Amino acid sequence: MGGWFDAIIFYALKKNSIITLPTCYFCKDSSLLESNMTNFRKSLLLVSFYLLVILVFGQLDSADRPIINFASYFYISAILIIPIMIFIPALYKMPVYVPSIFFGAVYFALFRTINRLNTSTEDVAIVLLEFILVEVGVWLSYQLAAAIGQSESMMDALAQGAFPHDVIKLEESSAIVKTEITRSRRYHHPLSLIVIRMSSQDDQASRDVLKALQRDMITRLSAARVGQILNESIRETDILMQDRGGRFLILCPETPLEKVQLLAGRVDSVLTRKTNFKITCGVSTFPDEVLNFEDLLHMARARSQAVQGSAPLTKEVHPYESESVS
Repeated sequence: MGGWFDAIIFYALKKNSIITLPTCYFCKDSSLLESNMTNFRKSLLLVSFYLLVILVFGQLDSADRPIINFASYFYISAILIIPIMIFIPALYKMPVYVPSIFFGAVYFALFRTINRLNTSTEDVAIVLLEFILVEVGVWLSYQLAAAIGQSESMMDALAQGAFPHDVIKLEESSAIVKTEITRSRRYHHPLSLIVIRMSSQDDQASRDVLKALQRDMITRLSAARVGQILNESIRETDILMQDRGGRFLILCPETPLEKVQLLAGRVDSVLTRKTNFKITCGVSTFPDEVLNFEDLLHMARARSQAVQGSAPLTKEVHPYESESVS
């Protein structure tokens, strides 16, 4: 897998003018990614087979030719386990026995509250088999969700290795933000925020070239590259963060609105020159415009959206647009 994986990643990167690294950089980590992808494929195959078995039993049951007369709530439980495990990350980050106990308890509660005689029997062997199949579904879903999480972590690590940066996740920055807000209030100094949005300038090329894993990999590498550029462009006192939507945020202590607009202009100019992204920035300042960080963030986001959508702006809004700065 390593060869073609390196090839499509390198081709997509060059096609979209994101980076110009040699393919050998990716080769050194591709074996780990290949191992994770192998585990992912095995888990996906096993989960698919499990679903197939459950659906075949259900189809035969509905046609009045059941191999084993399972209860109707068993089918619903067995199928719902999979999306719940995959789309709730907290479940697969726990030890496997925790979701096993949880779903086992749910099945037991259904067994005690729903009359099985309408669709099945109370044969102990059938009830025990249903319980075992539910637990097998939990284990298989856990393995698949963990494989997906490991693949995402590996791609993040690969992107971070390609473009080292010190970007802080917004959800992990509450202590830093609280400190800066407190300092700004205490000494009556401005605290400004820049929200940076990125969008591809070649959407058609992106649709034609980037598919599935490739698209996800490019997104992660692009974010890492932009994070590296921003690290090199901002001041040492500025705090670089990233929210869940992929937007970058620069928290600028001791910086009034006029100066933060100049900084946004410099950042826009650097990113436009070094990447193939369309950049839009929104800025806001505390305490002149807002009274807490949530409003500071909301205002900056709204202004970046207004610039991106070319919406009419009121006099109170001061978005930054790269064309207005030399």
